[in-house]
Amino acid sequence: MVDRQSPVRSVPFVHADSASAESTKKGWKLVFSDEFNDNRMDTTKWNVESGTKKRIDIMLYAENQVEEKEGRAYIYYRKSNISDTAYMAGRFNSYNKFAATYGFFECRMHVVKPDGHQTAFWMMPQGNGMKNTEGVDGTANDGAEIDIIEGNKTDAYSTGLHWDGYSKTAHKSNGKLIKSPGIHDQEYHIYGFEWSPDCLRFYFDGRVVREITDPKLIPHVAHYIYFSGSCFGQNNWVDGDIRKNAFIQNGGVDRAYIDYVRVYQTR
Repeated sequence: MVDRQSPVRSVPFVHADSASAESTKKGWKLVFSDEFNDNRMDTTKWNVESGTKKRIDIMLYAENQVEEKEGRAYIYYRKSNISDTAYMAGRFNSYNKFAATYGFFECRMHVVKPDGHQTAFWMMPQGNGMKNTEGVDGTANDGAEIDIIEGNKTDAYSTGLHWDGYSKTAHKSNGKLIKSPGIHDQEYHIYGFEWSPDCLRFYFDGRVVREITDPKLIPHVAHYIYFSGSCFGQNNWVDGDIRKNAFIQNGGVDRAYIDYVRVYQTR
């Protein structure tokens, strides 16, 4: 599952002066990667979605909104001609194709500046997902939605965990907004997530920005990778409202794109 074009001696991107720089000495082995240097998405690694999501006041469609070209995987955002409340945003994932328990998950990505839309790099449990058929146990140990980045603010982004399903009575979450002034002033940033049996670390450009050590919040089951674009009308989540985004409303197409994604595990 390793892209032949990935650097042979590739290791997780961690700054030498980072408090967790020692983690790069663990003997990481690259076990999964995609450099997106072909002219089509690799379907042995990815499921490109085509489904529909309903928001409060808009419908969100994914069909034909992901493209691999120019050394990148693109996620497109646009207004649909289906109806005045229909918008398009791409999504793709590695469900049933690649999943891992523990490791270092990293991508180099250009995130759209939120104006009623967002880009996300996240993970979901491979088995029953967030639908635990045996009920909830109050912990994330049996799997969680792991949000490495949800680009929902102009100078910040969200990280988070969601567990025990999505029903209002059982659902639990633990989120944190990461301040990142000027995040959209350069084309790319590197987002990393280090997951071990006793710690979760979130990285932004090689530096730890969040750490979780509560045993109840550490998953211990395999998770798959998710990249997604989303659009929002009425909301209190992302900056802006897609219905008032002049560029999109006038036929413009916005783009998020991923330069590479790499997953490492200890030897």
